[in-house]
Amino acid sequence: MTDKAADARAEGGTNGAQRGLATVVGGVAGLTLISRALGFLRWIVQAATVGTGAVAGAYATANQIPNVLYEVVVGGALAATIVPLLAGAVMAGDRETVSRTASAMLSTVLVILVPLGILLAVLADPIAELFPTSVDADPGLQTRLVADFLRMFALQVPLYGIGVVLTGILQAHRRFAWPALTPILSSLVVMTAYALYGAITPEGAGQWTSSADPAGLLVLGWGTTLGVAALSLPLLIPASRLDIDLRLTLRLDAATRRRAWGLATAGITALVAQQAFMLLVPVLARSGGVSGTIAVYQYTQAIWVLPYAVLVVPVATVLYPRIAGLLAEGAAIPPASAPARAGASAVVPGRCEGSPREEALRLCGDSTALVTSVSLAGMAMLLAASAGAEAFFALLTDDVRGMSAALVSFAPGIVGFGLIHQITRILFAAGRARWAAHATALGWAVAAVLSTTAVRLLAPGGADGPATLKALGIGTSIGMTIAGIGLLAGLARCLEASVLRPIARVILAGAPVAAASGWAGRALSQMTGAPWSQILLSGIWALLAALATIIAAHIVCPPALGALRWGRR
Repeated sequence: MTDKAADARAEGGTNGAQRGLATVVGGVAGLTLISRALGFLRWIVQAATVGTGAVAGAYATANQIPNVLYEVVVGGALAATIVPLLAGAVMAGDRETVSRTASAMLSTVLVILVPLGILLAVLADPIAELFPTSVDADPGLQTRLVADFLRMFALQVPLYGIGVVLTGILQAHRRFAWPALTPILSSLVVMTAYALYGAITPEGAGQWTSSADPAGLLVLGWGTTLGVAALSLPLLIPASRLDIDLRLTLRLDAATRRRAWGLATAGITALVAQQAFMLLVPVLARSGGVSGTIAVYQYTQAIWVLPYAVLVVPVATVLYPRIAGLLAEGAAIPPASAPARAGASAVVPGRCEGSPREEALRLCGDSTALVTSVSLAGMAMLLAASAGAEAFFALLTDDVRGMSAALVSFAPGIVGFGLIHQITRILFAAGRARWAAHATALGWAVAAVLSTTAVRLLAPGGADGPATLKALGIGTSIGMTIAGIGLLAGLARCLEASVLRPIARVILAGAPVAAASGWAGRALSQMTGAPWSQILLSGIWALLAALATIIAAHIVCPPALGALRWGRR
């Protein structure tokens, strides 16, 4: 074979691989879009059936506890370790190592989380008493409802762990469809529970009265737990088709334990900070707002995370196993800016023509610029759609005042939130997990401190839901921005400063366009008084604002939109 023919064949193989990668990313993004659309519809159904009264407040408060417990105890460790630990052995075809490692992780999760779930059920009453009472609430009723829901939600704790381990096993084997499909099934199950609750419960019984139907509460609580089961247990089907043998064992070899511990401690640091903030939110919502403020906060969050979930997460999800596998193969280079520490390296996510360092810097810079441009477009959409979102939810439930202003205050934080997901994965793959963890934890700590301060300043007497929501948005946005800046600094330090050039160009061009177009869309949509007209105009202006932002970013940084085609260069 001639050199020219060999080069052509290699180029064709690389192009085909990248086309396949783009197809996988597109497929995951499509499933995620459907999942998020159903998830958003789930919030709409919840608003229409559960509302914002006594049951809604207790349900929203109790529903956070199982997820927070899981995340704090093992979630951070699993998120940081499972794919890197398995990907190298999967690529090498080492079935025994994959089976042993996966089995040990699943067994560890069960050993820790099953007793924790039992403990949550047993201590439901004293845990419920820890939450402050809103000024318009019946303290006894609030405590009873929260405790009842906690007992029904306790089973969710081990179910979350099972789901994350199985998801990591599948993703390490590059099986992405089922982990993207089960959230769809989960949303359908939970929406069915909401609908049944609404059919059983008399209108108005969800407010601060004791007339809520016990059967309706059972349907709502156990239906939600069944939704978590639908998120986790179906993953056993594709996992059983893999060439691995899952068994009960806690044994790991010394090298794997050391590597897992290093990644896990970094992951736990960031997750503890995040979950501490999430636990603080219902406390601040109850102390500064009214009974339904926490429910309105959750509806607002469902809107806020849409751009992040649909566009940022699929790209990172598909690339991460590849990056981790290459790290295990030793496809790494020391950073130019500083000598590599033991166990630390800057990873090249792929094998390309030319200098590996140049290709690594180009990929990291362009892909992060793409994430930044998409996040800025999301900010523009949130600003433009803020008034219409409140008008829409106002048609479904009693009181969502403050949602529009809250979305405005939350909107800038979506950029930092997107950078957290993107850059932490790069730094973990590059062996700089500690920097990623510290920057992320700092952002959540700042968000907690500023949110608390803002609630005290804007809602000093309590019973002010709109002011409380705005305060939470201000604190979150500043915290996420600080985390993003810290991670960008880490990216420059671990690779080199030139990696920030495309990102800086996108920010300088896209941020003003996003802010101006978003505010213009918000103002124009508010000119009509009819709710459905306002909703329609908000949607149109949101799309136009996002398009304007992406065009501005593309003009100053054309390679950003082609980040997934880097292998063709």
